[in-house]
Amino acid sequence: LAGTTVQAVCRNPLAEPGILGITGGAGIGAVSLLTFAPTAGVAALSGAAGLGAVAAFGLVYGLARQRGLNSDRLVLIGFAVWQGGAAVITFIVLSSDPWNTGKALTWLSGSTYGRTAPQVLPVAVALLVAVPVVAGIRRELDLLALDDDTPRVLGVRLERARLVALGVAALLTATAVSAVGVIGFVGLVAPHAARALVGGRHTRVVPVAVLLGATLVSLADTLGRTVIAPAQIPAGLVTALVGTPYFVWLLWRSRSAR
Repeated sequence: LAGTTVQAVCRNPLAEPGILGITGGAGIGAVSLLTFAPTAGVAALSGAAGLGAVAAFGLVYGLARQRGLNSDRLVLIGFAVWQGGAAVITFIVLSSDPWNTGKALTWLSGSTYGRTAPQVLPVAVALLVAVPVVAGIRRELDLLALDDDTPRVLGVRLERARLVALGVAALLTATAVSAVGVIGFVGLVAPHAARALVGGRHTRVVPVAVLLGATLVSLADTLGRTVIAPAQIPAGLVTALVGTPYFVWLLWRSRSAR
């Protein structure tokens, strides 16, 4: 759901929620807590990740809306914050106690191991809030995916629509990352697959993308738990193994189309 809204606002088929800086901010919050308070519980870890995600999104949006929010500027600033966050995370991991490195890397890989209802509940609440909001702005998303002029001509308040869509994506991504860590490529692959199946109208794309994303994560988690059992591969690594070839193919297809 987050990937669908981000791609519509940015009008970029290669966009994903990570370009809002949320992934990097959540990673800094979680890894910092693991480093400086290694005895903290899962709830504290989720809270630190959520605060970092919200702070990073605020920074990206605040910088991108200078002189009016521009989609290209949003992508560039978000990517810069994302990479900056990755550099900070690497520095923290390398300079911290080596006994905590494995725990930090496991969280960054996106693992569902040991997760219980208290970690799932915030994600469920975020979905209950976000799904009706996105359903209500599905027409605006169709128009935002075209250009900046058409929504204005048809009476859409462009700035407000973008803020609502990006805010929903930020809420969803922050809660998901806080719950299970970083599981990449889902927000990129699922919307693409949905559009390939049902076309470009968000009335159909949104529910199909949500179901495909859930299916992809579930399959990745199942494979990670069974392929080398009793050892486990984090779900985030499995989705990366699937998503990387798809991403390369998508780049090649986009270049061939041009």
